[in-house]
Amino acid sequence: MKIELKKISHNARLSEETPAFAADVWIDGKKAGEARNDGHGGCNTYYPWALADQINDYAKTLPRRPFGFGMEGDYQPDADAVIFDLLDEHLVAKDLKRILGRKVLFLRAGKVYEMRKGAQAPANAEAVLNALPFDEALALYNQHVRKAS
Repeated sequence: MKIELKKISHNARLSEETPAFAADVWIDGKKAGEARNDGHGGCNTYYPWALADQINDYAKTLPRRPFGFGMEGDYQPDADAVIFDLLDEHLVAKDLKRILGRKVLFLRAGKVYEMRKGAQAPANAEAVLNALPFDEALALYNQHVRKAS
């Protein structure tokens, strides 16, 4: 099952405990409904209601995940985890596009560094993210910046 979010509206200013957003949910290339969250820490709301069940059934097929934040144990993802992961991927890609438009990002010794736009990346740079297709740049960014934190 391929789940995608489209027409994403995110408001960081309204986000308190959870992201405040609304998005169309597409499953296997067809619009299945909408997911939204008001940003006050509650669960997502799904329209139609059966959409949550459909995504929950898919989430049950995913591997368990560690809690993180120093907590022991793991959990089985649910519909909200799936949707929040997709929203997070969208927001990171959007931020990376903005950064690539203003800075030169390069990879050296397994770390991503940035320089002012127009600067020449050092000769020992392993990769210049600005020069890569966006999907490759995003994969490297996620691998070396986001996964390390």
